[in-house]
Amino acid sequence: MKSLPPAIEVDADDYDSAEAQTPVLTGRPLRMFLFDDVFIPEEPTFTPNTAGWREEKSALEGALVSVPVGSDPVEIVRKAVALTASERTSSAWRRYTIADFQRGYASGVTTPSRVAERVIAAVESGLAQSPPLVFFYHFDRDRLRAAAAASTERWAQMQPLSALDGVPFGVKDLENVAGMPSSGGTAFLADFLSRGEGAGATNPCAAALLAAGALLLGKLATHEIGVGTTGLNTVKGTPRNPYNPAHHTGGSSSGTGAAVSAGLCPFGVGSDGGGSIRIPASLCGVVGLKPTFKRLDDSQGVPVDATVAVIGPLANSVADCATAYAVMAAGAREGAETPETSDTVLPVPRPRPALVNLPDLSLSEDFVRGKRAGVYWKWFEHATPEVVAACKAALALLEAAGAATTSVTIPELHSLTLAHGVTITSEMRSYMAASLADDALRPQLNAETRATLGFSKNFTGAYYVSAQRVRTRAETHFRRAFAGCDVLVTPATPCTAPAVRAQATVGGETDLVTTTALLRFCVQANFLGFPAVSVPVGVDAQGLPIGLQLMAAPWHEATLLHCAAVLERALSGPMPKPAVWFDLLGEQASDA
Repeated sequence: MKSLPPAIEVDADDYDSAEAQTPVLTGRPLRMFLFDDVFIPEEPTFTPNTAGWREEKSALEGALVSVPVGSDPVEIVRKAVALTASERTSSAWRRYTIADFQRGYASGVTTPSRVAERVIAAVESGLAQSPPLVFFYHFDRDRLRAAAAASTERWAQMQPLSALDGVPFGVKDLENVAGMPSSGGTAFLADFLSRGEGAGATNPCAAALLAAGALLLGKLATHEIGVGTTGLNTVKGTPRNPYNPAHHTGGSSSGTGAAVSAGLCPFGVGSDGGGSIRIPASLCGVVGLKPTFKRLDDSQGVPVDATVAVIGPLANSVADCATAYAVMAAGAREGAETPETSDTVLPVPRPRPALVNLPDLSLSEDFVRGKRAGVYWKWFEHATPEVVAACKAALALLEAAGAATTSVTIPELHSLTLAHGVTITSEMRSYMAASLADDALRPQLNAETRATLGFSKNFTGAYYVSAQRVRTRAETHFRRAFAGCDVLVTPATPCTAPAVRAQATVGGETDLVTTTALLRFCVQANFLGFPAVSVPVGVDAQGLPIGLQLMAAPWHEATLLHCAAVLERALSGPMPKPAVWFDLLGEQASDA
């Protein structure tokens, strides 16, 4: 048996693109490389260690505004909007922002009720198309109309709850909302969860948005139990990419990415266990923020991948992403998710800080000046030529704003990917064990879900513990990398949106090459708890979006949003208009 040296002694530039293309869930390469034949000397880390990292600071006065966790959502909206207010662009087409909805309501040009009717018409017209445009797994027209009417009355009295009053949003169907079923993208979990603990509760982040008056459209589509990266769901329906409906949205927050991209809402709530916010954000041409592990309160959801998953916003602009993030953070509870003293043998999650930093985006250019952007070039360039070119051009824009690019080396990325795969699929199989054992329920799962979870039964407890030892090693490598930079820069995905195979929408498919490729730059942030953001930076020759990823140390979300704002402003004009886009405010030519 081979024994690995302590991680602190490893600094090899060992990235191998051929090895990294090996699907995560293969038998012999997995056993040979990591689990059966190698002794890993580190103690296991069972949840991301977000303690002991440097504090997020800025020498620029006012660039970071700290607010208490658990603040009143209405007050948070007021502060966030003041920090993120942006001018309207003069381009022929642009996505509407939170500020656009606020202006429309305040001026009386439109109302939340008119917006709700346009959403209803858009959803119905989308479902009537061939193939159908699936955005929601639960869409309650009567509830939407009632909430919109109440918001319309508040605006008529000029007494809106906040700037978010009447602004539409959706919630991924892995998070609970009282009065709406949570199916997790399955045919049967909604019935099970309606009888379980927490039935009738609302996720605190969604509750904060509702308390600020935001208009909930419904529960957005998801790859079944979040287990895939394309958005394919043969049971509940597969969303289509608004830029080209013949292509996937990316998953697992597939409905959120599609709805924001198509203009149904300026922001939505997603979740991310291995890239499930950043992948659809990248492939659908929107902004997606995966926060630090436990930065946002993910209670009242479907806990399929508890040690790697977080919830977070997808939005049509950096400003709207920052506002949604700020309000969702207001819904978090202060302190640890579980008591610091516990009888469990496993370490408990680290407590979240009592304060959350919000960025003043008007100061982003000055904030970014002098920041260090770390790039591991072998990893960065493991993507299609068009993606690499667009991401290098975006990196040059950060340099032009005053950031300095520095080369870094991160050893053992392949072993981290394998360990994340063992961890997330083992946790998913554990959650779904009763369903998999039930002869009536198991056939109701997507074929891809059955195949993935079926393979994961080969992962023994020893494999799972070994994977957590790798987590400890990986933390050592990334702490060394972040010692020399403020953000790590990669493509968000190594390719643009894959095409939807017609036969797959009926019979399903298991495409491990595509699945694992889309995970290439994402799983590291999940396994180690880092925040990361995907920003659209262009399109390929087919007009499909390309995203750049920025990753930072725990609790440095404001830094990422500052950098993302610089990129957004520096790019030459907005993203091209999607093939499918709905004009909710009636100010532009509509495709509805």
